[in-house]
Amino acid sequence: MPAGGLVPRIPSDSNIRDTCMVPGGRQIMRRSHNPAETQAYFVLREESEEASTIHRAPVERRQEFWADRFRDAEWQTERFIEGMEQSPFFYSQEIVQVRTGTWSKGRVVLAGDAAHCASPYSGMGISGGLVGAHVLAGEINRHPDDLPTALANYDTVLRPFIDEIQGCVNPRLLRLALPMTSAIDTFQAAAALACRLHVPDLVARFSKEDRGGSWQLPPDPAPSGTG
Repeated sequence: MPAGGLVPRIPSDSNIRDTCMVPGGRQIMRRSHNPAETQAYFVLREESEEASTIHRAPVERRQEFWADRFRDAEWQTERFIEGMEQSPFFYSQEIVQVRTGTWSKGRVVLAGDAAHCASPYSGMGISGGLVGAHVLAGEINRHPDDLPTALANYDTVLRPFIDEIQGCVNPRLLRLALPMTSAIDTFQAAAALACRLHVPDLVARFSKEDRGGSWQLPPDPAPSGTG
C-alpha cells in the first residue's frame, strides 16, 4: 500500500528515483519532476484491517496513519512527513488488482486500469491501457452499427492478453522486495550485484517472447467508409 505527495525540492534531490528500504516491510521513494517540487512516496507491507480501510478515512487521519508508521525510519522521513501534512496533492491507496468478468454494460465500457489493472509492479499499466484502447477502437470501427457485438469482441480479443499480464506478478516476489527484517542489506547487495553483472539486460535479451506471451495485437482496421 503506498502514499504519496509533493514536497519542496532541495538541491540534493535527484531526477532519478532514490529508494530507501526500512525494516518492517517499509520503503521510501523520492523523485524530482520539476525544479520546485519533489515527489515522495511511502510504501508499506501490512495486512491489518486498519491498513485496508485507512484510505477511506479523512485526509488528516490518513496522514496520521502514515506518519505513525514511518516516523522512526530516518533518512529524510521527517522532511517527507512534514511535507505530506502540508501538501495539497496527498493521496494513499491499497495496492490491488482488478479482475472482473465483464468490461461493459450497455453503452458503458471500462478501459485501462479501471478494467484490468495489472498491478503497479507489473510495468504493464500504460501498455495495457494503450493496447485495450486500440482493440476497443478497432472493434467499434469494425462494427459501427452493432455496438453489442463490438463490445463482446473487445472482451474476447483482449482477454487473453490481460490474463497473461495480470498473472505475471507473483505476490511472493513483491513481499521479498519489502522485507520485514534486517535482510535488507542482503537484498540490496544481491540487487546491486545483479545490476553490475547486467543480469536484467541479459534476461531481456534472451527472453523468448514479449510481455503478454504469444498474443498478437490485431491490425488497425480502416475507418468506416474509407477504402
